[in-house]
Amino acid sequence: MWTRWVTIHQSYGLPRVAQDCRQFLELKGIQVKVVAKRTKRNGHVYSLRVPSSQQEQAKKWLHLFKQTM
Repeated sequence: MWTRWVTIHQSYGLPRVAQDCRQFLELKGIQVKVVAKRTKRNGHVYSLRVPSSQQEQAKKWLHLFKQTM
């Protein structure tokens, strides 16, 4: 069965924020993958993607994580 991945967060520049969010969500039992893309202006965009079945739960946890930062 195919898994549909949904982007819930994007960060620019260094991957530290995306990796911190990924680690937090994985501790909560949510499957996460980080996708990196290079921009035209020599920068990078890091996207956090989760399965669509876990999207709502992941958004709630990510919101809580951002509030504590």
